[in-house]
Amino acid sequence: MKGETFFALLAGAVAGLTIGLLFAPDSGEETRRKVREAAGEGWDRAKEKASEFYGQAREETSDALDKLRARGRLARMEFKELRDSLKDQAAGMTEEARKKLLEQLEKLEDALRVDDQSETENA
Repeated sequence: MKGETFFALLAGAVAGLTIGLLFAPDSGEETRRKVREAAGEGWDRAKEKASEFYGQAREETSDALDKLRARGRLARMEFKELRDSLKDQAAGMTEEARKKLLEQLEKLEDALRVDDQSETENA
């Protein structure tokens, strides 16, 4: 029995040594090379994903700005129509009410002009 145990122990040691040699890690230089390659590949993938994200974000931002500008143009057109309509109606008002209405319309026009200028500068 002792011989069988010794033989089993010896066979296990040989098998372990063989498996260890087959699956042993590469040399330090080879391991460092593999780590560098893996890190480089990871970095390249990260840059690619960041570039995709940036492009997508830029496109979505551009689309949102285009929609806002279109809404701003529409609001200005509607305001001008309203202004013209109110000016026509102001003819029948008292002089004081007409004057106040025209002052308010002028303030709104100034605000729209400032908005137009900032939109032009940001475009």
